[in-house]
Amino acid sequence: MKTIKFLKYLAIGIIYYFLIFFLVYTISGLLLIKGITPEIKLIKEYQRNFYIHGGLRNIWQSREECVEFDEDLVFIPKIASCNFKNLEFETKVTFDDFGRYSKHPLSEKKGIAVIGDSHAMGWGVNDDETFSHLLEKKIQRPVYNLAVSGYGTVREIIRLEKSNLLDKIDTIIIQYCYNDVGENLDFKKNNYEVAKEKFDMMVTSKPVSNYRKFRKAVRYSATIPFDIITKKNQLLDFDGHKTVLLDVLKNHPKLNNKKIIILYTNGFDMKFFNFPNGKSDKMDNVHFINMDMGEEYFFKIDGHLSPYGHFFIADNISKNLN
Repeated sequence: MKTIKFLKYLAIGIIYYFLIFFLVYTISGLLLIKGITPEIKLIKEYQRNFYIHGGLRNIWQSREECVEFDEDLVFIPKIASCNFKNLEFETKVTFDDFGRYSKHPLSEKKGIAVIGDSHAMGWGVNDDETFSHLLEKKIQRPVYNLAVSGYGTVREIIRLEKSNLLDKIDTIIIQYCYNDVGENLDFKKNNYEVAKEKFDMMVTSKPVSNYRKFRKAVRYSATIPFDIITKKNQLLDFDGHKTVLLDVLKNHPKLNNKKIIILYTNGFDMKFFNFPNGKSDKMDNVHFINMDMGEEYFFKIDGHLSPYGHFFIADNISKNLN
């Protein structure tokens, strides 16, 4: 009898748990739509999740006015300007033949190439707010920002090699992201038909159905409180990532005579506890910079680098170039 009572109360407790936290999740989403973002940990995490999985976030690389098909890379930025906005920003993103637009200064010294994903490209900031542009102003040398949202390290290097800029640079800055390891392990060039199919799916993707949104909302409303308590994904191990990343660099001998600086940014909530700082013990031309950036350097909900975060990175890189 006691066991039956216990199971009954346990079932009721679980039901109440789901109902209460789903209600809080829903309220958090409605507050976000109205532009209200309280400094309450649970609500903040719910709003970030709602923004990503509730259909509110616009994806730069899914907009046909921003990208075009490329057989080797699936997509590349259009040589044009496109408007890109989300809840926390409204920007104009411009690309020319040298990457994200900047009026590059004349210099007798060779330039620098920046490769990476959306963080380095400048998701959420204007052309003159990226860390590449700010670094260029600081050092008065050309800094070519070839980063593209959605790329891993392999495609970033292919884009660099196709850019005809290798002879113009002596330094490469790689902004590494946690999810790069998947592409770095498995990337294979597609044939034309497969690449075109991937591109078409990307730019014509249909919105997630309301039923799937509801299922995700129920699931995340229940799991996020546990993630906060256990600090899930707070401390990550870089050793496996580093091995794969250095193997990728070794497979591109054209980079051997370049100084390579690797920094990590993936939002403030995913950090490596052992990201190195200083010269690599495996490759003489590779140097790591551990930025160890806190929440104040990122957009509160979107999670990409804010203008302040780009300024911080530019300042730190400038001190590590000599």
